[in-house]
Amino acid sequence: MKFFFAKTDSLYKIFKTLEKIPSQKAVQMFIDPEHPFFENQRWWKQMVEIIQKRKLNITFTAEKESNRKYYEQLWLKVQYEDEKPIVKFFKTLSLFFFDIKKFHLHAYNRQKYLFYMFFFFELVAWLWILWFLIVLILPNATITIKVAQQTEDIIYNFRYYPIEQQEAMWTLRQISIPYYTWVIDYNYQLSISTENIKHIVNPSAWLVKIYNRTPKDLQLLANTRFVTSNWLVFSSKEPLSLPAWLEDNPSEVTVKFYAAETDEDWKIIWVRGNIPRNTRMTIRNLDESYIFWEIWAETIEDFTGWSSTSLWTITENDEELLKERIEKAVYGDKINIVNNQFKEKDALILTFDELVKTKFHKPYKIEWKLWERATSLKGSADVTFNFIYLKWSDIVKAYTQYVTERQSDSIELISINPNSLIFIQKLDWINWSDNIFMIPTKVTIYQGYDFKRDLKWIIPALRAGIAWKTVEEARKIILQYPEISSVKMNLWLFQGNVLPNVKSRIKVKVEY
Repeated sequence: MKFFFAKTDSLYKIFKTLEKIPSQKAVQMFIDPEHPFFENQRWWKQMVEIIQKRKLNITFTAEKESNRKYYEQLWLKVQYEDEKPIVKFFKTLSLFFFDIKKFHLHAYNRQKYLFYMFFFFELVAWLWILWFLIVLILPNATITIKVAQQTEDIIYNFRYYPIEQQEAMWTLRQISIPYYTWVIDYNYQLSISTENIKHIVNPSAWLVKIYNRTPKDLQLLANTRFVTSNWLVFSSKEPLSLPAWLEDNPSEVTVKFYAAETDEDWKIIWVRGNIPRNTRMTIRNLDESYIFWEIWAETIEDFTGWSSTSLWTITENDEELLKERIEKAVYGDKINIVNNQFKEKDALILTFDELVKTKFHKPYKIEWKLWERATSLKGSADVTFNFIYLKWSDIVKAYTQYVTERQSDSIELISINPNSLIFIQKLDWINWSDNIFMIPTKVTIYQGYDFKRDLKWIIPALRAGIAWKTVEEARKIILQYPEISSVKMNLWLFQGNVLPNVKSRIKVKVEY
């Protein structure tokens, strides 16, 4: 709850208001600093007695330092608000639009009503004049043109030198690019199957029927190989006699088959030898069986119980083999390793084999001991890779120099396609002692007209040609220049569809 008392309000109104305020309710009260109330301490003592007697919770608002001290001498709660002029102005402006009654009271108490009114209308007038100047008198347009780009493949025999020798390379006539060195420590891990393998096999054995549809008797040797459609091998340990097929006496023989240890691809059969009922098998080397299907075997019941286990033992040969394979794998994969481990941004590794130096730190770490039983042998080696790399900014600088020295003054290099960089052949060492070498390097560049120099005076001619033209007419004129691929036009509000008549009001931006 808030109360405002102007300097014209009577003492009776103030005291009556105090008597109506509920006890303990938080109230803010403002009394105009010019009110006669401040001239008589007896009236204030009377007010203090009423506040204490009725236990009122009143906070007095003071806008002046003198009023604040006056309230504090009477031991009254006071809130001092020393606002900045701009804050006072916006508060008054808010009262004018949203609480006109309080605005009149506020302005009247300060005797600034006419000042605020004149200031407000003057501000509105200036804003209107400014709007009129910007929208009607000073129209402008922004033309954004995009440079037409052409591609060109460039091949040059760059000299590559250590960054430490930069001063010495300034004397060379050839364009040169510095390179930098980097070191990566890497732990390479590898596992292999142990060499000494022994199998303990428990093959499946089950009854099958062998059918002979040929008109002749056949004698099969012991261990004749029968093969399934998925290359599993089975055989009988006994020789077999297959009588000829007769219409009144079909030929079929029941025998016991055993699964072989490996299939036709020399892979261990394991539990794949547990084949289901009605599985057909043919003799691999007999055309009447394998091609014409006149002789075949067929399982009567499901095969079960086939299993195989292996005994693995680590030998010295296994350790030597592991070390050889680690070194071979590191040399073969070192380019991928350094590419994956190198985290520098905007950099390019020179991936020539002779530039990526590899150093092994022995002894290698082997996790198992000799003659220990294990299914595989695992080891690791600590390796250090020393290599060199280029910075993309140096490559761009070198090709910019190439374009600047060899092309027309009106053409500029816009960008380089980083994915097109190719080293055409192996590096050619020029000076081994100084580690300087030459590589024919190819890249695709994008180039276009240099609007910064604008030697053809395209932009001034463009401004003169499109002034006072419609948007469509201006677009046609601009796109007649082969140096420009596209254009965007932005006109000011209320300007319509016509560009300004004054050339200086047409601003041209260039995009690549």
